[in-house]
Amino acid sequence: MKKVCAFVKHRREAKNLHLGKSETVRNKEIVGIFDIEKATESGETKRFLARMQKEYKAVNLCTDLPAAFVLTDGEYTDRIYITSLSAKVLRNRGETEVRR
Repeated sequence: MKKVCAFVKHRREAKNLHLGKSETVRNKEIVGIFDIEKATESGETKRFLARMQKEYKAVNLCTDLPAAFVLTDGEYTDRIYITSLSAKVLRNRGETEVRR
């Protein structure tokens, strides 16, 4: 089975995760961090991403090719953040913040 989600439970101890382009999200709102290439191998995931974009619930933070997306469950709405940062980099940022 391919590893698609890079979410780490311990990261919830930190307050926020920086996603790029001055955008941060609260860690308690993060449902998962996904490698976009691996996740979009599934037609269901492709349809989900297309629906989120159609409903204006997708925030594109890419300055280059997209590498990951972060699914959040916020107070008022679900949202995805598409970023050029890899899922591994985002996971490491969260773990680094916990150690501080």
